[in-house]
Amino acid sequence: MWIGEAAERIRHQYALRTAVKEALDTLPAAVCYFNSSGSVKLCNAVMYRLFRKMAQSDLQSYQELKSALDGCDSSTGIVRDGNVFLFPDGSVWKYSEAPVKTEYGKIYIETVFIDVTELYERRQELKRQSKELKKMYEELKNLSDHMKEAAREQEILNMKSRLHDQMNLGVTAIRQMLRSGTASSENSAAVVQFRRAIQVLQEENSCPQDGLTEFIHDAAVSGIHVKITGQMPKERETLELFLKIMREACVNAARHADATKLFVEVEHGQGWHMLRVTNDGKPPEEAAAPRGGLADLERLVVKEDGRMEICWHPSFVLTVRLPDCVGVRL
Repeated sequence: MWIGEAAERIRHQYALRTAVKEALDTLPAAVCYFNSSGSVKLCNAVMYRLFRKMAQSDLQSYQELKSALDGCDSSTGIVRDGNVFLFPDGSVWKYSEAPVKTEYGKIYIETVFIDVTELYERRQELKRQSKELKKMYEELKNLSDHMKEAAREQEILNMKSRLHDQMNLGVTAIRQMLRSGTASSENSAAVVQFRRAIQVLQEENSCPQDGLTEFIHDAAVSGIHVKITGQMPKERETLELFLKIMREACVNAARHADATKLFVEVEHGQGWHMLRVTNDGKPPEEAAAPRGGLADLERLVVKEDGRMEICWHPSFVLTVRLPDCVGVRL
């Protein structure tokens, strides 16, 4: 009788072991348990297949598994990255192990490989994107440094332009003084032009301080009466550029045309501003390409997507058209 009971227990244990084995084989992970001596106690099919790829043999002991893990290198085609293993077929597995104690006090070693192929690929993609972002950051930093340098050069150009304007008006005023025999009080006013030029060199603030009132006063000292029709633009950048153009036109009118009056017309439309400057002096003898200050101003106008036109006959007329977004371009 006891033989039958023993046989039943053996069949029951075998059925239980078979059921556990079949359940393990359905897992997508590779799982293997080793007893205290290092022999395989329970191992699923995924672990057997994975180990055969690593060692080209069947898994028999814990020591064989450890040797296979330690032996992964370029010659086997399996790349190890810490506890992550990259197989030649493109799959990526993460290995872990831990001791497991049963209710009867027996200790087994649980070893597990988990398929982390998708996670690994995402991680690699994140690394690639991070590298690209770092490169973009460096490029943006270099661009920012170049923009700062460009801004500094523009500030120097603004200061030189102001000095050029003041010196030209000063020279023109002195020339008018010598030609017309003006009074000593007017002579002193002419000298003020040169003092202003020196002040420009001494100013720490590089932003232009020229205003419309100051321009009219400077022109009057040079013997030029300015008549303005229309409203000057309210946008600071557009106003400063118009003033530069008016100053250059004033200097040229006094120097080349012996003018006494400068006529300025300002118009505005939907998205644009227009400046037209002429004088009462003698007309040019022939047309000529813009030179010196006019050429520099034309480059500034074109840079702002504007247009500058010069009419030489029957009288000199300078026309500038600018969009209403001057100064916002990189």
